[in-house]
Amino acid sequence: MDVIEAIRGRRAVRDYAPEAIGREQIAELIGTAVRAPSAMNRQPWSFTVVQDRERLERWSTAAKSHVLTSLAARPELQHFRETLASADFNIFYNAPALVVISATAEDEFTATDCALAAQTLMLAAHAMGLGTCWIGFAHGWLNTPEGKAELGIAPDHVPVAPIILGRPGQAPPPTPRRAPEIRWIGG
Repeated sequence: MDVIEAIRGRRAVRDYAPEAIGREQIAELIGTAVRAPSAMNRQPWSFTVVQDRERLERWSTAAKSHVLTSLAARPELQHFRETLASADFNIFYNAPALVVISATAEDEFTATDCALAAQTLMLAAHAMGLGTCWIGFAHGWLNTPEGKAELGIAPDHVPVAPIILGRPGQAPPPTPRRAPEIRWIGG
């Protein structure tokens, strides 16, 4: 699969087969992710891999509770209230693995650097026949002192990209894209 095919074919996967992904394959994906560009080649990221379904279910409950308590200040998320309140909804979609990419420094470049590593990881996973999804609902809770302690990361590290990973149960259809706004300046 070439890179254009990977970019155009990658989807956010929210349905996973139950089988685990081997450590070697995840390590290979992370080894590819660190090839992403970073400002001044600082590579300010660390990777935490979670392959414990019971822990992920517990974290899902904690993250949903965290989001629900902040809904009053987040009107754009109000339509998720019922879903987040459901005991049956797992924000990690029962994926067999979660890879959390954390910034090891906090400055104007590190979140972008971690996002570039996340995108590289997601494209590499797609090329290997795996599915991924960036779980935004996990972000707030993972950045709490409790979430950082659960991840076993330093208090000054910042979880940026919680990416679930697994074998897709079914391939999601393409989603429509708006035409890009383009401004041409000069020749």
